[in-house]
Amino acid sequence: MNTFFSHPLLRIPLIAGAITGGLAILYFLALYTFGAESVLYVRSLRPLDFGFYVIAMIATTWYYRKYSGRGMLHLWEGLTICYVINTVAALLTAWFIYLFITQIDPGVFTHYLADLRQFQVSDKEAFIKQFGEEAFVKQLAKTEATQPGDLIWDELLKKTLLTVFPALIISLIFRKQDYSVINP
Repeated sequence: MNTFFSHPLLRIPLIAGAITGGLAILYFLALYTFGAESVLYVRSLRPLDFGFYVIAMIATTWYYRKYSGRGMLHLWEGLTICYVINTVAALLTAWFIYLFITQIDPGVFTHYLADLRQFQVSDKEAFIKQFGEEAFVKQLAKTEATQPGDLIWDELLKKTLLTVFPALIISLIFRKQDYSVINP
């Protein structure tokens, strides 16, 4: 029986996204284990985990074109592959981080908020000059109201924004269409 998830355009990126999410989780745990200053996003090495995403996007797009597309790949197929990988990996990583900061070590979240506050206060003058005192006070209030669950959406949003340009470039590089239908 042929199901929706058996189609290679979905199955291959789902598997690659799960592997990528696992690698990002291992990277997070390695940073935590080796005592990185901040294992979350404020001035840390954690955004480097996006390298796993880019490598997975390139490898999976190449694999799909070679083995499933018979040497052909449309732009939309490449974009779909990249975004499925990104979404699956980001969701796995985000939920793991949420469970980690709520169940294993809540101090990581507390340290993240303190670091974020310090970062905002250190750039106070530039922020006030550009947006005003009222906006700065609102931003600090938002930071104080941040809950662990907010990091799930934060992770997904940041990874999605980071993926826009690389996904387009990867898809354009691997794009190869059959033009014989146009010129018989």
